[in-house]
Amino acid sequence: MTNYAFSETIGSAGALKKEDCMKKRVATTAGSAMGLLVLGMLSAALPWAQAWAQAPAAQSFGVAVNTPTASGTSAVAVLPADGGLASDNAPSVNVGGLAGAENAFAMASGAGDLDPGGTPDATAVSSSTLESVTLLNGLITADGVVALASSAAKGGMASSNAEGSQLANLVVNGVAITSDVAPNTRVALPGVGYAVLNEQSFTGDGVTSSGITVNMIHVVLQTVSGGGCGLLGCLPGVLTTTGEIIVGSATSSVQ
Repeated sequence: MTNYAFSETIGSAGALKKEDCMKKRVATTAGSAMGLLVLGMLSAALPWAQAWAQAPAAQSFGVAVNTPTASGTSAVAVLPADGGLASDNAPSVNVGGLAGAENAFAMASGAGDLDPGGTPDATAVSSSTLESVTLLNGLITADGVVALASSAAKGGMASSNAEGSQLANLVVNGVAITSDVAPNTRVALPGVGYAVLNEQSFTGDGVTSSGITVNMIHVVLQTVSGGGCGLLGCLPGVLTTTGEIIVGSATSSVQ
């Protein structure tokens, strides 16, 4: 099944309840964004100006796991150095039983040139969409995940945003999370670590450069080692990060 079936798959059963409508809006946003990526690539595929050696950059991936017992990244797209379009898909993802998803799709697009005044005119966009996400044996689930990262430099200004990024029917540790998740929302996972939802980080000066990385679900795995009590008293344990899981990642930058 292609990514364009996203809106039909998520929430297709039953009446169009509020959450179903939101899920279809997520799908529509993702599909529209990918259509714009293709159109943008075709319309802006101009020769690179030799006077401007640095090209836009973009990359995205569906699921990445890095732990002592399992690691891997699936559905990865990296923008070619000379611009254009790159995409990848994975009908089913399962990394060590720690992270699973269906219909993962990643895309990266970008183009750049100099405007008539000699100022960089560039765009870079990346997206990642997934369905039926399950992490850590159901500790975190989501019907749909969409990550979008857009960067542009034009007229002597540069900017980036994550507009269109969404989480559909997200449940964390048995608690339903609103679809409108504020950037960098942190949720504790007792005995496991914590999760950062709609994680966003920015780079650049906003004039000559700008970049953004969006991780829709970022789980940091932690464990406590050492510590305990003895004749001389008690010592606290040491909290150690043992791995991470990222779902729905998109990065773009221009300079």
